[in-house]
Amino acid sequence: MSRIISNTVNIRLLRGASSAALVLATCACASSPHPHAHEARSAEAMFRPGKAALDRGDYDRAVRDFQNLQAEYPYGPYAEQAQLDTAYAYYKQGDSKAAVAAAEAFIKAHPVNPHVDYAWYLKGLAQYQAIEGAEFNPQPDYAALQTFRYLAETYPKTAYALSARLHIAKIIDLLGERNLRICKFYFIRHAYVAAANRCVRVIRDYQLSPARNLALYYLARSYRHLDLMALARTTAIILHRNAPSAPQTQKLRALWQPSAER
Repeated sequence: MSRIISNTVNIRLLRGASSAALVLATCACASSPHPHAHEARSAEAMFRPGKAALDRGDYDRAVRDFQNLQAEYPYGPYAEQAQLDTAYAYYKQGDSKAAVAAAEAFIKAHPVNPHVDYAWYLKGLAQYQAIEGAEFNPQPDYAALQTFRYLAETYPKTAYALSARLHIAKIIDLLGERNLRICKFYFIRHAYVAAANRCVRVIRDYQLSPARNLALYYLARSYRHLDLMALARTTAIILHRNAPSAPQTQKLRALWQPSAER
């Protein structure tokens, strides 16, 4: 399965406010006889080529320039912006692990920075970028889900939170599909207890996933094979209420029809 393409907001535009603030701060420093004014201008001079490389898509060069800046000036607004831009450059390169590490380093070093929500967003995007599909290792799915949930709950009024919720919905769909595949794997091998347990997980943890109704179908059939007829009927009735015209619902007609309960 091809790698998933995320439907994200334009994060470059969202970074405009912080860049503008940085420029204003620079102008203020340059106009005042601050003892560190020369140092600030030097940091700015080192930041400019990295920013230019980032804007033209030369992410390798951008990363090198930003790393050089942070080595020379590890503190201050330019160093912080360079950290964020490094994470973004890694993300654009498709280097998910490096992007996550860079975002985490910023979050750890600057937990109260006004743009830390953007760092959390970059971390989630990089983790989401590593997702390959329902049949692959689900660890990136769980990691991205945890990050986006934290972002949406901690910074609910930001534009990043809206995008995070969209990603959460996509991840839930993937995890629901993955667990449904496992349920079917057990079911066709007559491992009905294992199949039922996995279907319950889909219904309980990923109830907003499209996989839920199929999980109800296989759960009802698993209960029937286990001679748990009361549970099978209850499950079939729930499926009938959720999707009355679905083919799977019709296949369980004998369970949910009122006449079948007499």
